[in-house]
Amino acid sequence: RRCAAPRACVHRTMSQVSSAVANSAQYWRIAGMSYLKYANTCAEVVRASLKEPFLTQAKGRETVYYKMTKWSKGQAGESGASLSS
Repeated sequence: RRCAAPRACVHRTMSQVSSAVANSAQYWRIAGMSYLKYANTCAEVVRASLKEPFLTQAKGRETVYYKMTKWSKGQAGESGASLSS
């Protein structure tokens, strides 16, 4: 069934929606990427397209804090906090 005004037509069956999702979910695999790399690339593209003041807000959320602990023979050794941006 065709809609008279394609942009106004939002009626889709579940099979159409699920097949579209299934097809789009494979593109990152076809490109030889892991999902994490794909998601990070998408996030970078979105952040690069932002204008102020949203750009400044997004850059503030880019920083990642993590703690690394060295283990030896089943015992936790020294640990240190790191900052990555």
